[in-house]
Amino acid sequence: MSDFLSFDTFITPRIIRVIFVLGLLLLAVGTLIRVLLGIWDLRILGGVILPLVEAGIVTLLWRIYCELILVFFDMRDKLAALGTQPLS
Repeated sequence: MSDFLSFDTFITPRIIRVIFVLGLLLLAVGTLIRVLLGIWDLRILGGVILPLVEAGIVTLLWRIYCELILVFFDMRDKLAALGTQPLS
């Protein structure tokens, strides 16, 4: 509990992993809805294929964004470790 109150450890890296999975679930549900609507309107290219391609691209960008946030926290941890090392 003292680590939590003193900000010695961050909870954001754990939360980012949960947010990443929730984002993937929302993306999957949204893509499924768009594909079903495309099938309903009988549009194969614009209603079925395009949402699947877009979902693949957005999934890749979502992953990159979440990894970028994790990299910033990893850099903070590595800099803090360097700050505690004695100079030689």
